[in-house]
Amino acid sequence: MPNTSTSNKNQSSRSSSTRSSRVRFNTALVLLLAISRTVGSNAGALPHTRSASSIAKNGQEGAAVTCVANLQKPNGQCLFPSSSRIPRGGSAAAATATLGSSEVLNSESLKMVGVAGIVITCRNAVANAASDWWKTAETAKFLLAGAVAGIVSRTAVSPLEVIATAQMVRGGNKNMVGELSELFNSEGVKGFFKGNGANCLKVAPTRGMQFFAFEQFKKKLVTWKRSKMGLTDEDVDIVVTLNPIERLIAGGFAGMIASSIVYPIEVVKTMLTMYPGKYAGIGAAFRGVIQEVGPKGLYAGLGPTLIAMFPYVGVEFMIYETSKIAIETFLTDRSEGNVDISLPIIISLGLGALAGAAAQTSAHPLDVIRKRLQVQGINGNPVLYKSTIDCLRGITSKEGGGALYKGLGPACVATIPGTGIAYITYEFMKKYLELTSV
Repeated sequence: MPNTSTSNKNQSSRSSSTRSSRVRFNTALVLLLAISRTVGSNAGALPHTRSASSIAKNGQEGAAVTCVANLQKPNGQCLFPSSSRIPRGGSAAAATATLGSSEVLNSESLKMVGVAGIVITCRNAVANAASDWWKTAETAKFLLAGAVAGIVSRTAVSPLEVIATAQMVRGGNKNMVGELSELFNSEGVKGFFKGNGANCLKVAPTRGMQFFAFEQFKKKLVTWKRSKMGLTDEDVDIVVTLNPIERLIAGGFAGMIASSIVYPIEVVKTMLTMYPGKYAGIGAAFRGVIQEVGPKGLYAGLGPTLIAMFPYVGVEFMIYETSKIAIETFLTDRSEGNVDISLPIIISLGLGALAGAAAQTSAHPLDVIRKRLQVQGINGNPVLYKSTIDCLRGITSKEGGGALYKGLGPACVATIPGTGIAYITYEFMKKYLELTSV
């Protein structure tokens, strides 16, 4: 008579072995399914498949048809029932070793794989959309070109900017070399760049807005002139140009718009330059001005600034572009129009320097008045002037007319290379971003 206990043990052992084999096999199958679905493979097209009948031959006859890893559609239908053809996943031992566990990969793990795929798809979609937008984003490109030009130029001439601001605010007859030497002895190299962070924060949007607004005003003027001449969009062969006065007007309004937008940063920059030890940073300077004189302190001197910006930016743009176009036309005529003329860097630098010097000289008195109005009432400075006209009268009566040109030397020395560097950088950015001007 057979030993019942031994038979039961053998049967239990076989059953346990069968379950273990089933677990390892299903692990390998589901892992391969997950990988195949992730990379977009067609699992059903793989040549090595295994059906439920072959599984039954290994001791799984009569097993109920179940969903592998509980993969079901919303209606309850199995996505991959065990009776369907399922791709072989290699040895169960290798799959189990890869997973680090004998547990079957469940639907939550596959959901994570799906989430990763969605994230990658969204990232690619956003990147493609941004790339398509950038190809036609002329506004953003002009703003970027102007901002980069402003940051590069102002940082390059920051020491001279510091000296010019100091002389305009406190006056004095010390020469520029003496001012630089004293500044270096008292504050070191960092003294040459005090307020430069706020200056760049101001000049980046200012220059960006100036160049962008200037280009837009020019386009509007060209469109207006074409309509006055009775030209239509079909008359593309007829080129309409702007004269120097029209460029002056476009540049003047561009300067006023840009300055009005970023003026509070100009006030903060002045505070950081004049009183570097008082404020810990740009935010502290903002709060300090508001606490001492109120929000109106952030707009002190805005009137003379707007008045000054019209001739300053207008003259600068007019001289630079008019001179540039005249030289390019002359060189093109000499080459019989067969060569694409591009001005050498040294010529662009010289034109920018000339434009900057002329602009600074024309607007410097109003710049002095603006600086005086900005600092009064702050850090113990007395409030001496009520308006732009009052400040003009007060300075000329107490210090003479020459006081309106205090700091012009270092201001021009800073403006000449600064403006030249700005235009060189701007022209480079225009070529890099494939921008054109009228």
